[in-house]
This record gives sequence, C-alpha cells and structure tokens, in this order.
Amino acid sequence: MSAPANGSHQADLVIVGGGIFGCSIAWHYARLGVGRVLLLERDILACAATSCAAALLTRARVKTALMVLIAQTYADIAALEAELDETLDLHRVGSLHVAASALHRRELQDLVGVAERAGLRVDWLTADDAIWRVPWLNLEGDAVTAFMPDDGFIDPYRLAMAYARAARRCGAELRQGVAVTGFLRQGDWISGVATTQGPVHAACVVDAAGAWAGLLAASLGVGLPMAPVRSQYWITAPDPLFPPDHPITILPDARAYSRPDLGGLLFGLRERQSVSIDPRRLPCTSSGFALGEAGGHSSLEGGAPALRRFLPALDQLGIAHYIAGLSTYTPDGLPILGAVAGLGGFLAATGCSGAGIATAGGVGASIAALAAERTPPFDLAPFRIDRFGPINPFNMEFRRRCEQARSNKSSG
Repeated sequence: MSAPANGSHQADLVIVGGGIFGCSIAWHYARLGVGRVLLLERDILACAATSCAAALLTRARVKTALMVLIAQTYADIAALEAELDETLDLHRVGSLHVAASALHRRELQDLVGVAERAGLRVDWLTADDAIWRVPWLNLEGDAVTAFMPDDGFIDPYRLAMAYARAARRCGAELRQGVAVTGFLRQGDWISGVATTQGPVHAACVVDAAGAWAGLLAASLGVGLPMAPVRSQYWITAPDPLFPPDHPITILPDARAYSRPDLGGLLFGLRERQSVSIDPRRLPCTSSGFALGEAGGHSSLEGGAPALRRFLPALDQLGIAHYIAGLSTYTPDGLPILGAVAGLGGFLAATGCSGAGIATAGGVGASIAALAAERTPPFDLAPFRIDRFGPINPFNMEFRRRCEQARSNKSSG
C-alpha cells in the first residue's frame, strides 16, 4: 500500500484506538520490523469494551471464519508469555455446551461437527458427568451436553496490556491521552491523522476505535456496517456452589453463558431485544454515560425464568457486580476487517460482535500484514467492509439488524 510521494512520514502505521484490537495490531506490526508504528488512544489503554469483556475463548464456532482468528489468539498468548517471561493465567477449564430443546440439540450437533472437522476434541457427557463438572447445573428430560476441553477464558485487560507491553519492546510507540480529531487526506488517499497534539503523517491509518470507529469513518464518507450494542453480565458473590475451575457453560435455551469468577459465577443474558446506541450520541470517553438501566434489573428479571431452569439456586445468590459495556455488532455477527474500495491508506478493524478478545490475535496478524503490504495469513473475504452494500450506520432500521445479531447469538 504505497502512499503518494509527499516527503517524510512521522510513522509508517498509525493505529487509532488502544483497545485489544489496536494493541494486537501494534505488536504484530512491530514484530514484522518493516517500519514505525504509532498507536493513539485518547483515554487510557483497554479502558472501554476490552476491560468489560467476559473473554470466553471458545474455539468452535458455527461462524467458522472466526475459528482461525481465535486459534491465532491462543498462539499469541503462548508467544506473549514466552516474550514477556510471565504467565497470563489462561484458564483452560473447557466449555460445556447444554442443549435442552430440539432446535438447540440440532445446533449443538452442528457445532460438534464443526469442532471435529477442525480437529478439536469433543466429549459427549452423560448427565451425571456434566453435573460432576458443573455442580450447580440442573438437567432435565432430553438435555444433551458436549464438553470441549481445550477452551478457556482469560483476563481481557491483562491480555491487552501484554500486547501493549510486548509491542513497546518491539519498538512500537503507544501514546495515551491523544485524541484523533480527523484525517489528513490527499485526494483518494489518507495520509495521516489530525490530533489534539498536532498532525501525524503516515503511510497507513487503521481505524480500531471500537464503538467510536464508525464516527471516524463517517467523516471520510465511509459507512462501517456496525452499531454499538449493549453487552451486560452479572457476577455473583462467592459461593461454595461454584468450583473455581468449573467449565465455561453455554446455555442457548436460557440465552445465557457463564464462567467462574473469583469464587462466584459470572453469567450473561442476551435480551430478546438488544439495545443499541446512536454513535453520534457517544461521549468522548468510555465512562460516565448510561446504557439503559441501572443495575441491569429489568434484563435480569426478564431472563431469570429461563436461567432458573438450569440454575435453580439463582434466587438465593447474591449479585455482587453488574457490568455493562458496548460491543460493536454487525448484522451477520462477523467483524469488519480491511480496506475501503477507492480509498488508499485506510484500514478498518472493528465490529467485534462479542468476540473481540477471542479473535484479537487473528485480527492483529491480518491487519498488520495488510498495513505492511503483505498477504494476510487468513482469508478476510467474510469480513469485507462492503459485504452489505451501501448502508447508513446511523439509521434505526440498520441498527435493529445489528441489535438482532446480539439477541440471536447462542454461542460463547
């Protein structure tokens, strides 16, 4: 991706956004040794969607295009641990998938088929074996369970900061407290960014600004096909009912997922009608704005009857924490990765669709390769920006499509 000749550049690559995507891209690009990379974050690193993530690293996905991206994240974790000479405490507890209805039993059969074709280990469990692994779980009737022992979860902030520290070791510069206010443009080429600390010229700019990525792109006349959609989960008080190493548990019949957390249970519920935010109403920082309900009580009450079927002790548990944040969802639940036709020097890396931590490694490796004018290690065709045709990301009808992508999600 060669920029027009216009003198020296302050950076070969500028990354806008210091979430896990931005930090991963910085590390992967810096490791290539092809030029100077500068990451700009207007707040502090990993302070928005990244730090709010449940960070389930489930490998098998019905959306199979995600699986190679997730495999790269696992490889990155091992590489980062070796490079930094420390453990990132990846909790390899496995994932237990429970299907009670005919629809979800068929879907689980399909998922197991995907996993087995990818060479992933899967064990069908008896009810007794499943309950031995997950003591709080209630199984009834024709429920079936499949266990995938190679899955795990991780502290998302810790992983993002490992990417950041490793990127710095490789020569990347990461600046916090610097806001990008616009783009520098020469015709159909993006030649850098305008910031609160002055212009930065670059051969390539990556928009990895999370919920704010669409606003930046819109200033170029580019409609990124995504919307910021509320994601929320609850964490119970510590309770002996929850062993510290029990598996991630996926409950599509309850529209729920869970994992252990500090002696309690972290569980998320997906509303039948998710809530999105008009990107133009987003504040300049990731904190200090409401996401629709205090404490998530309405969503919890709405989802409790279905969850109680599998977690009978729900009403006796104390809720210690409620976490709400914004994920960027696309209508098909796949990220937005790559270039915009007719616009040079610009790449997008956003639209995580609730899988940002899991896919961070593959996103970083792919976007870094594109920025370095190399062939990406993975097929990015499923993630093309233009796959939905022309869209208006601020349109309510389009936002509803993005909301439904979260509501209809049944995997981890």
